[in-house]
Amino acid sequence: MTVQNLAIWPRLQSGSWLTRDRALGYLRLLAIANLIGLALAICRGTGWLFPPVPHFSTEFLSFYAAGRLAAAGHAALVYAPGIPAHAYIASFHVPPGHQAMERALSHDPQVMYFSFFYPPVFWLLCAPLSLLAYYRAYLLWVGLSGALLWCCLRQLAGGWLRAWPALAYLAITENAAVGENAFLSTALVGFGLLNLGKRPLLAGACFGALCYKPNFVLPVLLLLLAGRHLAALVSAAFTGTALCLLSAVLFGWRNWLGYFLVTVPHAQFLFTHGGFSYALMVTPGSAVRLLGGGGVLAAVVQAGGMLFAAYCIYATRRASFNVRAAMFAASFPMLLTVMLSYDLTMSGLAILYMLREVERTAYLPWEKTALAAMFALPLVTEVFRTQMHIPLDPLITLTFMALLLRRAGPVAMFATPPMRPLQA
Repeated sequence: MTVQNLAIWPRLQSGSWLTRDRALGYLRLLAIANLIGLALAICRGTGWLFPPVPHFSTEFLSFYAAGRLAAAGHAALVYAPGIPAHAYIASFHVPPGHQAMERALSHDPQVMYFSFFYPPVFWLLCAPLSLLAYYRAYLLWVGLSGALLWCCLRQLAGGWLRAWPALAYLAITENAAVGENAFLSTALVGFGLLNLGKRPLLAGACFGALCYKPNFVLPVLLLLLAGRHLAALVSAAFTGTALCLLSAVLFGWRNWLGYFLVTVPHAQFLFTHGGFSYALMVTPGSAVRLLGGGGVLAAVVQAGGMLFAAYCIYATRRASFNVRAAMFAASFPMLLTVMLSYDLTMSGLAILYMLREVERTAYLPWEKTALAAMFALPLVTEVFRTQMHIPLDPLITLTFMALLLRRAGPVAMFATPPMRPLQA
């Protein structure tokens, strides 16, 4: 008995299996599960309602400790290796000053250590937050950055009620639970895209404010160059430079030397030699390493993914803006050599822009199923990559990008009737 005989293949191709009622039912269940999971994660980390997990920590402690050192005038300790730099770079040592601050703040000499690989410009946010009590700073950070992202999603989705499915997207919950910066990063990219057409200077300022994530420069640069958004490019360069100079004035320019000469090469060593679990990354190269491939093969596969993503951004430069924006947001896991699972929040923008394009035109074959797979991408990553060490996520991302690439060609005649917008 073949798949075709079971009528599964045609249903996947047309997307008829994903009815409006079924989609809404899935979204409600996932949203409830996510909110419960987030509440449990916060309770576990803070000790509210449940006994705290011994030596447990989150990425936000790394931000808070770096901010506390910077605010106290000891910013150099965030990066200072404690041993000769040449030995530190190719080692698994950690900065002793930053580690000591994390231990002091957590009152636990054995607390799980989280590294700080962000440039000094990120201290512009970390230092003010560190002036508050730890949990107040955490709630303020997650609350404000989450509210900023929610405002962005509201504009993209066309209303508050139509933005609620974001609560069902697992990457949202994951980022909130660990206190990472994916909310802010995704919001800046989202507002940059929203303003790119009519307010390029504002869009460029949003992109330039991403300077605390240097690895995001490549996707943004490809988008602006492919679309010839020169005003936005100049604005982004000016904004990023101004923020970096401000951090140099406030915290000392020598910290930038320490960052580029010591921290960056040390981070590259760790990410390429197993210093971080490949099961937590979402890049093609990390997928190869997770499956047991060597460093050379991983580098070749990573380069291939980057070239394909760059080509896709260039090839869709004349497509509708929805397609271009969706391709740009979807390309991050392919273009970045280091990207962790919480940054899949960015893929939510690709889903929204693709839905906007579908409402404007119609579904092409496989698009509805691909959208469902993209929405499940963080969950697939957690279950298959993280737990089972089977990296299916690059296949989902590449398939989605290939379908977007098809939108740039003469295939609209094969469209199927669009699904009604998902509303509460």
